[in-house]
Amino acid sequence: MLKISLLCPTRDRPQKALRLALSILETATHPQRVEILFYLDADDPTTDQYLNQFRAHQHQLSRFLRCPFIIGDPISISKSWNELASRSQGDILIMAADDQTYDTPGWDMRLDAEIQKFPDHIFCMWFNDGHWGEKLCTFPIVSRQWYTTLGYFTTGMFECLYDDLWIMDIGRIIGRLHYIPDILTEHYHWSYGKSEIDPTYERHQVNAEGQLKPAVQRDLDLFKRTAHYRELDARRLTAIMKR
Repeated sequence: MLKISLLCPTRDRPQKALRLALSILETATHPQRVEILFYLDADDPTTDQYLNQFRAHQHQLSRFLRCPFIIGDPISISKSWNELASRSQGDILIMAADDQTYDTPGWDMRLDAEIQKFPDHIFCMWFNDGHWGEKLCTFPIVSRQWYTTLGYFTTGMFECLYDDLWIMDIGRIIGRLHYIPDILTEHYHWSYGKSEIDPTYERHQVNAEGQLKPAVQRDLDLFKRTAHYRELDARRLTAIMKR
């Protein structure tokens, strides 16, 4: 049975992080093969709340393979995902966020069935996020083979956005995009009208009035300038793919 790692940077959202963890636990058929790793900035003012809330639910959360907090230097979300990937044990790596939930029972078994369609384990999959659906791979799912071949999960270059699009673009180039529409992992993003703008969003993405911050444009410009790097990485994956 494949091990599954969910990688979730989080800041100033202890209740939402717990909501995510419990939703994954409640909907997984085999939670004992699932781990969820959280990256927490060492300067997060709510660190004690995270630890206390998760400790209070330890009896439930112990059903996971693991559910650790990695507490480290304040770094970008892009670097946080990569740090979590380096500490993960799973055969499958899933990008996660503290503003989402897992809503469809048996998602892990459904994922197993889709993975069997790719014997070489080179794919970019994603579930239905309740907003973009097939149009955007909001939370990419890749294999350890993908991760070890490229040497990274996320690039570490972006300040707040475009890591999902980076992975999706590589999947598009190699012809291995695979959407799973019947598994809902609801994304409660402020821009969808599903949550309020909070201090975590305000750090990089948006101000209290809903105006995008300069980091968003910088990330977009960087994404546009780096297409050739994605082409190179696509070739590395193509070299190990079975046609």
